[in-house]
Amino acid sequence: MRLVLCLLMLLVAAPIVADEWEVSRVRGEVNQQVSGKWQAIARGDVIADDRLLRTGSDGRIGLSRGAETIELQGDTQIRIKDAGDDLMTSVLQDFGAVSIDVERRNVQHFSVQTPFLAAVVKGTRFTVRSDERGASVDVSRGVVQVQDTINDLVSDIRPGQEATVTTEAPLLVDGMGTKSVWSFEGVPVINGTTTETTMSNSGRGNGNDKAAERSQNNANNRANGNANNAGDNGKANAVRFSKSKGSADVKSDNAGGNGNSNSESSNAGSNGNGNSASDNAGGNGNGKPRG
Repeated sequence: MRLVLCLLMLLVAAPIVADEWEVSRVRGEVNQQVSGKWQAIARGDVIADDRLLRTGSDGRIGLSRGAETIELQGDTQIRIKDAGDDLMTSVLQDFGAVSIDVERRNVQHFSVQTPFLAAVVKGTRFTVRSDERGASVDVSRGVVQVQDTINDLVSDIRPGQEATVTTEAPLLVDGMGTKSVWSFEGVPVINGTTTETTMSNSGRGNGNDKAAERSQNNANNRANGNANNAGDNGKANAVRFSKSKGSADVKSDNAGGNGNSNSESSNAGSNGNGNSASDNAGGNGNGKPRG
């Protein structure tokens, strides 16, 4: 009984060791660096943590850890760093092309880091390509958070989309669906630039936005009984909403229409006589700007 209890205590106290990455397939020239020297890799080898791996131009290698896989194409160099179970596994990619298929979890637990960008995932299949000019990520399944670590930008990349960061341009998202890029501070940024998007309505408050000002003036005119488009065959009186023929005194746009109209705005007259305080009087009528 005492022996069983001791064994149970040892099992509980023992640290949980993460599964190691094992070589599931290999083709062509594939090497790992051990004590500063390059050694050939064979199928069934276990790759130690933080071990440098490199494929030649004809080399291909597949690594597996449970249901998760890492595939290296030709001319690729990486290191894999594991932080333990349920913690982050990081693939440090110097160059080449790496395809990742990781199991789905509720927390981000897997990342691929290049000199230009980092791809962080909960569970998905995606490919990262990197060289001296830049890096790209395309997604086959799931969602990948791509971080432009040079310009402090981030975007969620979905199937059918590709994210690219180069020496000449910041994070650019191409492909189908919504493409949103944000700064690390959470400010929306124009795709492919570092310029923050502006959604200001300040024109409504300070009068700089002419469209907002005209819209507000029109609303005020309607509230005060001064309507647009005074005169319709001489039947509109914008001040009193009178339908009698004759002249109409209005304080809005587009006065006139087969009648006599006096307007303090633009575009007076239409098939009639219009007296306007603007320079755009007329329209099949006689417009006389007031001095």
